[in-house]
Amino acid sequence: MFFKTDQSHNLPHHPFKACITPRPIGWVSTLSADGVGNVAPFSFFNGVAQNPPQLMLSINGGGPFSATKDTLQNIEDTQEFCVNIATYDLRDAMFRTAAPEHPDVNEAEVAELEMVPCELIKPPRIKHSPIALECRLTQTIALLSDDPTQKNTAIVGHVIGMYIDDKVLVDGKIDVQKVNPISRLGYKDYATLGEIFQLDAKWRKS
Repeated sequence: MFFKTDQSHNLPHHPFKACITPRPIGWVSTLSADGVGNVAPFSFFNGVAQNPPQLMLSINGGGPFSATKDTLQNIEDTQEFCVNIATYDLRDAMFRTAAPEHPDVNEAEVAELEMVPCELIKPPRIKHSPIALECRLTQTIALLSDDPTQKNTAIVGHVIGMYIDDKVLVDGKIDVQKVNPISRLGYKDYATLGEIFQLDAKWRKS
């Protein structure tokens, strides 16, 4: 089948997000200008550069209390955020923090997440997430939106510090199976790691 994305289709759900899978989950912790904590997961997330390390996070639409989601408002106000890696063991808490809450509510408390201080930024990190990336905002990019009251925004952050739990390091390298991250698929589906294999120059045919 083929359909133009600005026209109707006969599928039960829009397939766009199911076409781009798996997507890592950036579990973002922020503080409001008044110091209220916020934690929320985003699957439009990935690394975009290495020297210096930078990542991108896309925040779509608004919430029930504002046209701007709390995470975006907090990042714009404070210029700082922490990206925690969501794991299988933390899946229930991650899912709980996806629910919209009033800006005065700290999702970490609702989901019973233990938070600990970061080293270089004011927002805390999730204690039991094995990897946390401390970021400073470098750029916001306004994206197209079908609804002018529900803005879509890409956030680019400079990763200025990285926490890695020693338990997931083997011979100085991150063992991703020990991390056991979860990823977002389409619809209501999530996934963990499957088979892991390597490719290098020796694999290429001349």
